[in-house]
Amino acid sequence: MRGALLFGLSVALAACGETRASNEPAHAEVLVGQYNAASNTAREATGGVSIERGGLLFAKGLVLYTRTLNPRSGLERIARDGQSYATIATGPDLTIELRRVTEQALTGNARGLCGDAAPGYVALAYGERANTVTVLVFAGDEPPGPNATQSRLCATLAYSAPGGARTSQGVVLW
Repeated sequence: MRGALLFGLSVALAACGETRASNEPAHAEVLVGQYNAASNTAREATGGVSIERGGLLFAKGLVLYTRTLNPRSGLERIARDGQSYATIATGPDLTIELRRVTEQALTGNARGLCGDAAPGYVALAYGERANTVTVLVFAGDEPPGPNATQSRLCATLAYSAPGGARTSQGVVLW
């Protein structure tokens, strides 16, 4: 039953991802793929994640429908007087894919990543080969950035690619 539900949600997200939002950058590469939970927080809160063009499907029943925004620099701060993406995600030369969360769906016993608040933005931080990805979840209507004062980091989750690194062409085996 759960597998059928996740498959159905995956198909729905893939279909949503085929239509580019009017403000989605045409040049942006979008990270997609299956990732295993690599941090204790990710294992406990979400399990693995399937990153799709239209959102993120977490193994424990949480689905975040998203719209891709302009890419960010790893050196960019997430808030006024705040830390940079690279400091939080701990990695050099990070690609930061910022996505607006358009809807959160909870199935089964899934819990939201921001407590009672709805997540507003998700940042995917990954290196060139994307064998690991850090998912940063923010609450608030204001996007994270160097002038942000009304967004709050509410979850930092680490994932790793099974069997090799991800690229835009597919999986690179080690």
